[in-house]
Amino acid sequence: MKMSLYKILSILFWCFACNTLVAQNILRVAITQNVGALNPQGYNTNAMFAQNMVYEGLVRLDKNGVLSPSLAISWEISNDGKVYVFALREGVQFSNGESFNADAVVLNFESILKNKVRHSWCGLIHALDSVKKIDDSHIELHLKYPYTPTLYELSLIRPFRFLAPSAFPPDLDLIKHDPKPIGTGPYVLVDSQPGISDSFKKNEYYWDKHRYNGIYFDTIVMRVIFDPNTKLSALKSGQIDLIYGYDIIPIEMFLQIWHDKNLKTYLSEPIFITSLVLNSNKLPAYMREAIATAINKQELVRGVYGDMQPCSDWLFITRDTLPNFQPQSHTQKKQYDFISKSCQAPDTKKAKALLTQANPTLQAPIKLELLYSGDSPAQKMLAQILAYELQSIGIELNLSASEPTIYRNRQLNGNFEISFNDTWGVPYEPLSILYSMLTPSHIDFSAQSGLENVDTIRTLITKLLAQNPHSNNAQTLLKQILSLLSQSHVYIPLTAQRNKAIANKDIKGIQMGILSYEIPFWEFYK
Repeated sequence: MKMSLYKILSILFWCFACNTLVAQNILRVAITQNVGALNPQGYNTNAMFAQNMVYEGLVRLDKNGVLSPSLAISWEISNDGKVYVFALREGVQFSNGESFNADAVVLNFESILKNKVRHSWCGLIHALDSVKKIDDSHIELHLKYPYTPTLYELSLIRPFRFLAPSAFPPDLDLIKHDPKPIGTGPYVLVDSQPGISDSFKKNEYYWDKHRYNGIYFDTIVMRVIFDPNTKLSALKSGQIDLIYGYDIIPIEMFLQIWHDKNLKTYLSEPIFITSLVLNSNKLPAYMREAIATAINKQELVRGVYGDMQPCSDWLFITRDTLPNFQPQSHTQKKQYDFISKSCQAPDTKKAKALLTQANPTLQAPIKLELLYSGDSPAQKMLAQILAYELQSIGIELNLSASEPTIYRNRQLNGNFEISFNDTWGVPYEPLSILYSMLTPSHIDFSAQSGLENVDTIRTLITKLLAQNPHSNNAQTLLKQILSLLSQSHVYIPLTAQRNKAIANKDIKGIQMGILSYEIPFWEFYK
């Protein structure tokens, strides 16, 4: 009798355990490398999409690129553009149960400003003077001078997201110390096994979970699978449910399964622009214009990407439009609408004339080096087609593949003639990228430095960034800057890139937005 009772109790226990496991909704995702320590002020190995799962800022961009409230429910800007007053969302808790309030905001900004040199790439860091508490639910942000992209840079994933006060080290230095990742976002990192996986669970304190009917997936398990083909095999065999990201799904793989009835493929709206960059210190103006005139963008893009994405004559995904700085609620209205259109047609005859008229003694072939990243199959294909196209005007391209670190260093130091560059997408476009052109930290500074009117361009950018967001002059300045950059032919926009995802058919709710760094797991369900 005792044995029977023991068996019955054992069966009941295992049934309860099984039901508990079944009740867990688990999404399994392939990633290329671990998400890192998830330091809210960290770069490099800290995966942005994962930081975005854990941490939130005062404001955010929704999937349509619209500036929206987040941990601040509203804000006001002073007439001189130097003081921002934020009303904080009340009742918000960090994932450990701590309260989010004005003290937490001030502490985080003190930590950020302590390491302002580390974050010096961001213009707001230089403009920011202080952050003061008004009361528990209001703070004031004081600037040294008006800085137009303030609100959009506050929406960045790093460094302006909030960590629980108890997680800070005594010296507030998050460059020396990686804290326990405790934020207010929808998920919490619970386990990390280097080279194997990272696991997240739902944040039980998440303030916005009711918008998503409680968030369906209790657990997100991210399996580290480096090889793209192995990722796809794992998806087909049911070991994982999802592959997500423009940078981890090769073009050829995506096109291969485009019509696979057992899997679903997803493409976003355009998220950033890939351009050819011609170094103004190495190539004279007539040669840059000739190259720009000779390229058949539509055939080039079709040859590499098929019909998956459009060609572009725009330098930015935002075209020539400034963002809207007014507080807005969640909406389906798009902030930017990148209209796919026919790009400028090539004119080989004009291109040849530009070369011969400017320099009658120029001997063909003109030999130039095209630098590309050796780990990018798409760049390699673009380079090969460009080499073929430019033969028609007497230019011979030497294709030079470099490993990523050397590639970036050569671009930074201006040690190239022609190369590729990707813009950063929203919220960085257009203003934060224009700010980056003022400092020798990216390809833009070196590529533009040989222009005769480079000082004019930089003066206009500086003037634009110092506008009060209420100003009507900012849009005019932006168009002037973009016109000068276009006329310089330093940049030849080629294509508007799109985000990609491949999922099992039973995964629902995947609606890709224009934020390249965001994977909205909180919207997915079965």
